[in-house]
Amino acid sequence: MKKNLFIVFLGFCFLANGQDLQLSVAVNKNPALIGEQIRVEFSIAAKGENFRGPNFKGFRILGGPNPSTSSSYTFVNGKSESHVNTTYTYIVQAKQIGEFTIGAATLKAKGKQYVSKALKIKVVKNNIQKRNNSNSKNVKAASAEQLYLKAKVNKTKIYQGEQIVVTYKLFTRIDLASTEFSKNPSLNGFWTQDIKTTSKFKREIIDGIPYNVATVKKALLTAQKSGKLEIDPMEIKAQIRVQNSNNRSNRFDPFGMFNQFSLMEQLINSKPIFVEVMPLPSPKPIHFYGGVGKLKMKVEIDKKTIKANEAINMKITLSGSGNLVLIEPFKIDFPPDFEVYDPKVIDKTFSAKTHTAGKKIFEYLLIPRFEGNYEIPTISYNYFNPSTKKYKTLRSNKVPISVLKGEQEENGISTFSNKQEVKLLNSDIRYIHTETDLQEKGTYFYQSKLFWMLFIIPILLFLSLLVYLKILGKTNKNSIYSKSRKATTFAQKRLKNAQKHLINDNKELFFEEIEKSLWGYFADKFAVEVAQLSKESVRQYFEKFEIKEQTQNQFISLLGDCEMARFAPSEMQNTKMEELLKLAREIIIEVESQKK
Repeated sequence: MKKNLFIVFLGFCFLANGQDLQLSVAVNKNPALIGEQIRVEFSIAAKGENFRGPNFKGFRILGGPNPSTSSSYTFVNGKSESHVNTTYTYIVQAKQIGEFTIGAATLKAKGKQYVSKALKIKVVKNNIQKRNNSNSKNVKAASAEQLYLKAKVNKTKIYQGEQIVVTYKLFTRIDLASTEFSKNPSLNGFWTQDIKTTSKFKREIIDGIPYNVATVKKALLTAQKSGKLEIDPMEIKAQIRVQNSNNRSNRFDPFGMFNQFSLMEQLINSKPIFVEVMPLPSPKPIHFYGGVGKLKMKVEIDKKTIKANEAINMKITLSGSGNLVLIEPFKIDFPPDFEVYDPKVIDKTFSAKTHTAGKKIFEYLLIPRFEGNYEIPTISYNYFNPSTKKYKTLRSNKVPISVLKGEQEENGISTFSNKQEVKLLNSDIRYIHTETDLQEKGTYFYQSKLFWMLFIIPILLFLSLLVYLKILGKTNKNSIYSKSRKATTFAQKRLKNAQKHLINDNKELFFEEIEKSLWGYFADKFAVEVAQLSKESVRQYFEKFEIKEQTQNQFISLLGDCEMARFAPSEMQNTKMEELLKLAREIIIEVESQKK
């Protein structure tokens, strides 16, 4: 209640002259505890644009500015009047103790520029009290109805090798300063893969009671053995912000602005979950290697006519959904005259909402040693489909291979049928040398042709390498320059696609396209490898190239908004989506203009 009064009090201070339009600022906590999150709102009773945020010295920006617009209508003496309010919200975290000033923000509304007043915030020390500490007489632990952690799986009865999703959600009706994992579940008997999720709170009604709910962890589990398996409880350490009950009211502090607050530390545990894992039906097919899900197979061979001792590349691709990550290489009966190397395995899988999807590629290198007509046999792969509860067989067609006489055979030099024969070449007596290489008495090695060849050839090779590296460097430099120059063009094309998805009411693809446009622009503009893409790398490169802090925050915040919206696209209105699209275009233009 006091928090609400405080916000009202601030609003009254800034809007005392009711008829004058002003850009006001309000916070939800003052004083604030070090380490806790604070909401800072800038609002104006009009439609605003060209907002520029303040300096948050002493605070870490976690999100924002997030714009929102609300409209209302009133009827006076039979006439209707519309009222518009624009709000920009930041979520910041106090980094150190002391008194800090949030600087002025600027905004354009009704053709005029408006500036907010500076706001002082006091940051005080955390007085963390343990739940079982004897000194915590004045604070009470949160009840199970106020704060709890719940684990849920989408299936409780599955087959071995089948996948399920476990979700951990935190429910709270009280003020939390922070949360952190204290103990992760062991998940014995399962192969685990985390699913990306946002830990932002949203409001839900549970049995008529409002809760703030956040998904703190989501994981994909693959059962590796049968039986009754237990998903162990998860433990979270929560810091609860409480007001000490022994603080007396102060006539000089009617709103309780300077009351002493404490952080109480409390451990929250989820309940264990039991999953029944059924063994796969017997008898199992011959060519069954543990695949469970819904799969497709494709076999590709780059050459069907080849000379002896040349290489053939064969690619087997398994695609679909299921335990693709755990699938091992195929056992194939190749012709005995083929030298076969261990396959290169390429994993292109990703975690979807309820399963692993994508593809797994096995690349085989085959070398036929003798001429003749051969055949790559039919490749069979059996997998189990838990939906139909049946095994299914995937088969490829036979592939004829015509091997012509190789160059070594044409020169009369023997070939070898396998790798073992090649290894024995130095140990066995293979050749009788009938020619000799004798030199006249009095000649020296440095005077011979062989000496000069050994002397000159390395120099020529070194010079050739230098030339090659120089050419390669120019090529790479030109490629990087070309990508950087076209980064804006490619990003704008993606944003046009996003607009089409918005028109077609495909919200998920809309947010995905905006997110890809931002990441793609950043990677191309700053020559960043895909593996290095992260919000931390965005911050590092932006600071290196002197991009304004406000632009940095907007870019990172928009990435976070898109990421969150992809998981709950239905919650966002079309007008808000149009604003995000406009903001994405503006941010790219801002970065382009600021990059030095």
